[in-house]
Amino acid sequence: MSSCPLAEPSLPAEPSLVDPYATSPEQGNSGTNTNTSSTSATSPIVRRSSQVSHQPTYVQDYHCYSIIAAATHEPQIFKEAQNDPNWQKAMQEELEALDKMHTWDIMDLPPGKMAIECKWVYKIKTRLDGSIEWYKARLVAKGYHQEYGIDYEETFAPITRLTSVRSLLAIAAAKKWQLFQMDVKNAFLNGDLQEEVYLKPPPGY
Repeated sequence: MSSCPLAEPSLPAEPSLVDPYATSPEQGNSGTNTNTSSTSATSPIVRRSSQVSHQPTYVQDYHCYSIIAAATHEPQIFKEAQNDPNWQKAMQEELEALDKMHTWDIMDLPPGKMAIECKWVYKIKTRLDGSIEWYKARLVAKGYHQEYGIDYEETFAPITRLTSVRSLLAIAAAKKWQLFQMDVKNAFLNGDLQEEVYLKPPPGY
């Protein structure tokens, strides 16, 4: 019996790489090949759309005033605002409101008591068109220096819930009522404080 040798499996041929910028042997190094193959890929042509763009109607009621916002600066500390006449006037109005409501009495700190530090908070209020309406300065106590169970027992803020505001707007829209907005300055000063709180004089006072 004669034996037949086993045929070796054929391997796929390796793909050949073609340099589109290579020169032909006839041309040598004197120049490049200017003949373009019909099978070579061509770059897509980019053109500008002729469709006219329109601003969506749902954004026509909104305006951006980033230039005005960038031009205004809200101080972070008292030293940044102490030489500005606008902030000086705002701080003076705040101190006059505190004195008018008899918020504090100037006295020596009793022994064993701790006085809380305070700071100024500055805010620029703007109109609907982005222009500055007024400069607001508020004197706030650093309540985070207090200890629970020693300086206070509970914390709360009497504010309006958002659901209540929505309910009021829905009823006004159904009844076709007119709504008016008002601002009460220093509204928190109308509450009576039963506890004793000692506060250090504000900066610049």
